[in-house]
Amino acid sequence: MNNLIGQFVDARRDELVSLLCRLVAARTVNPPGDEHLTARIMRETLEPMGIACTPYEKMPGRTNLAARIGSGRPKILVACHFDVVPPGEGWETDPFNAVVRDGRIYGRGTSDNKGQLAAMLVLAGFLKQHEKSLIGEVIIVGAADEERGSGLGLEWLADEHILDADFAVIPDIDNGMREISIAEKGALFIRVTSHGKQAHGSTPEQGVNAAWNLIDFLNEVRRMPLDYVPDPLFTPPTRNLGMIAGGSAPNVVPARCEAQLDFRYLPSQSAAAIEDALKAIASRIENSSEGARFSFERIMMVEPIKVDPEHELVGRLRRKAKAVLGWEPAFKGMSGSTVAKPMVRTGIPAVGFGPGDEKQAHSANESIAIADLLNFAKVMGSFLMKETQ
Repeated sequence: MNNLIGQFVDARRDELVSLLCRLVAARTVNPPGDEHLTARIMRETLEPMGIACTPYEKMPGRTNLAARIGSGRPKILVACHFDVVPPGEGWETDPFNAVVRDGRIYGRGTSDNKGQLAAMLVLAGFLKQHEKSLIGEVIIVGAADEERGSGLGLEWLADEHILDADFAVIPDIDNGMREISIAEKGALFIRVTSHGKQAHGSTPEQGVNAAWNLIDFLNEVRRMPLDYVPDPLFTPPTRNLGMIAGGSAPNVVPARCEAQLDFRYLPSQSAAAIEDALKAIASRIENSSEGARFSFERIMMVEPIKVDPEHELVGRLRRKAKAVLGWEPAFKGMSGSTVAKPMVRTGIPAVGFGPGDEKQAHSANESIAIADLLNFAKVMGSFLMKETQ
């Protein structure tokens, strides 16, 4: 079967390139998104093959599209996304007019994430032809809004339980198919506000300087231990001071100053424990500095996720990748977040696996190797077909 898949995919190299060029030309920069443009291309590609496509929209024009092939269990979801980030500066070519050069395709979205989508759409033809030999039902999703939090895309689809699946592959990590991401750190974003009392800058003793108190607080946060149990999948937990703002003029004692903090934490930690530690620091400063007061607002929190590496389909993906590529992908834990999180949160084990180079996503002159896309299609084809025929 692997030989048949390989022959099918290799014979459609030019088709894959042409399709990816069309997808790149569809301007789905988010915002505003306009994912309906790529959804139309996906439908035009699949529906002539007899593959049913169902649109889902939380907002008009912000289209998610699900194509279904086969039937039964397991239901396996392969989720790509339609939207891209703005092109930015530094391009040597038109970012929306794809260029093929030296075995690579250049253009915005080639690596993140339209190349992977094109590979799956080409593979869909083989899956449809051999529908009875699939291991279950395959659901190929082109999703909206991934680059801006997925509130109109997979986050929404997962929370509304619109997509029923037993397992998901998210081809949105760029590691040359040498790793399978089975875990992601949690993320906690907190706004800390220091409250003081305004006064004239020439008589600071008559006020309470919210900025000085916040500085004292942040210096303690920088030294605060982040207690955790080491996990071989993860780098240590991190903290970042991402934003700070306050004051109105240099000759005014500021009555308010705020900072926004970003914590990435491991499964052995909890967001609540981190928040308690921050509040304990604030309490000490309030007790030692007359008039100081702090308040906290949780901006965003997502729990860490971890899929069992012994899961049958995780092992199957790893075996099939080795058979096609010649190497066994290592397991990995990510510091960032992907749409695997809402999948896992709603009961769908989800892993990250895909082609490309992490330096390409969001960069000027973004590109991907055509051979990588062909190999990705071969791995996914092998993964989705039954072992023996």
